[in-house]
Amino acid sequence: MKRLKLVISQRAYSDAAKLAQFIENDLKAKSISDKYMQGLDNTVEKLSFLASAIGKNEYVQKMFGEKARHITYKKMAIIFFVEQETIYIQRIIASSLIH
Repeated sequence: MKRLKLVISQRAYSDAAKLAQFIENDLKAKSISDKYMQGLDNTVEKLSFLASAIGKNEYVQKMFGEKARHITYKKMAIIFFVEQETIYIQRIIASSLIH
């Protein structure tokens, strides 16, 4: 299986940082925050092999554009699109926002 290049938007980095801060500071759970971020990173890395096999979701497409797809990690949705040999991560949002 071919590995695609990953590009993560500044907005997605910001989403992840805010999530980590919330878990660490508001929930007072530093070790959980570290483990959660590692799991999120692992899911993003898996996209480099799996992205082309992930189907589209009409609601995600309405929110983020025709090419948008998503994969979930626990209660978060990683919004991305594939263009040529590159995966572009757009956002990391609560999966409850996707119907």
